[in-house]
Amino acid sequence: MPANNDHLAIIWLCLSRPGPGPELTAARALRQALEGHARTLILGPEGSDGVDLRLGRRLDLGPALEACPDELRPAAVICLGAAIPAGLELAPCPCLAWGPATGCDQTLPAPADQAAEAAMAALGRGPRLSWLAHVQVNMPLGDLLGRYEALARSAPVNLEIGLDASALDSCGPAEMARAKAIIAGRRITAHLPFMDLYPAAADPLMAAAAARRLEMAVTTALELGAIQAVGHLGFWPMMHRDVAAFAARHATAMTPIAQALAAGGCRLVLENTMEPDPAPLLACRRALSESSGVEVGFCLDVGHANSFSRTSLPAWWRAMESHLWEMHLHDNDGSDDSHYPPGSGRIDWAFIAEGLRGLSTKPILTLEPHTEAHFWASLRGLERLWGRPEA
Repeated sequence: MPANNDHLAIIWLCLSRPGPGPELTAARALRQALEGHARTLILGPEGSDGVDLRLGRRLDLGPALEACPDELRPAAVICLGAAIPAGLELAPCPCLAWGPATGCDQTLPAPADQAAEAAMAALGRGPRLSWLAHVQVNMPLGDLLGRYEALARSAPVNLEIGLDASALDSCGPAEMARAKAIIAGRRITAHLPFMDLYPAAADPLMAAAAARRLEMAVTTALELGAIQAVGHLGFWPMMHRDVAAFAARHATAMTPIAQALAAGGCRLVLENTMEPDPAPLLACRRALSESSGVEVGFCLDVGHANSFSRTSLPAWWRAMESHLWEMHLHDNDGSDDSHYPPGSGRIDWAFIAEGLRGLSTKPILTLEPHTEAHFWASLRGLERLWGRPEA
């Protein structure tokens, strides 16, 4: 490939069968048609000859996509043959079929020159991810200003910005100005800090430290334009056995937080984490709403409900639905808080869809992937599970 093509976008051409044959012949024809418009890498299963990268016997794109260096990051993936490779849902780009493959974003026309033209057009449009405008996506403030800044700038993502201690202590006026420039025009929510924070601590010094950290987060959340902020209770069932006393301390500590957020036009929601059942959330929401004079809502984290609690998802839903203002969407098999994309674990997504249809006011939906690859897979997972979102 000519060295002066190095600045062009990369397109991956994925074969479904090893060895020489019609797929490799087609890939070479498409490579020739794309010459001067895009650089191509031909990928195939173990045993393939004439390819640039072998993907193993299972034909799994996942490891290649997750470990891909920036200079080889695909702007489009084109599948040749009938088999769709595993891991395709992790692709940060349009996924196109050229041949009998089904399940891709688009099918290319048969002639190589027309296929190349259609591929370049799809590359310009980007991936067709219908849920992108309808969800929030978690992103720590430090990552927004660091490793995921390019992603946040290039993709029109509505962000739930995580405000951890490191970011709150290190972001000065210049960093905040940069963050606000990146997120301008987006719908923004915030996740308040929670690591090692116990606002309802019985020890007044510990409660005061938590309150100070949360006050810093409120100031930052409002400066970023957040319309909703998510907070954890810091409830541990083996330590906090008197739920009523815990709720009273929580209300005392969180009343200034709820009032400050409300004064800035930002609602507060309480998220289930380690609670074994909804009782602590219900008690804290009621006590805090009464103490602060501010209506407080719930954030139902379906992954936490599945991995940390002994209560069924329908029971969590019934307890929270009257004040359900947000949901955190990720999946797991029940053994750990894995934060897999929706559809990758054992959570009943059909039940959630039915519950959402029954709500007159829909909650904010927030995806919580822990890798960029799982971000793309989460968007594709929602469309596969729920279809395209209602307008």
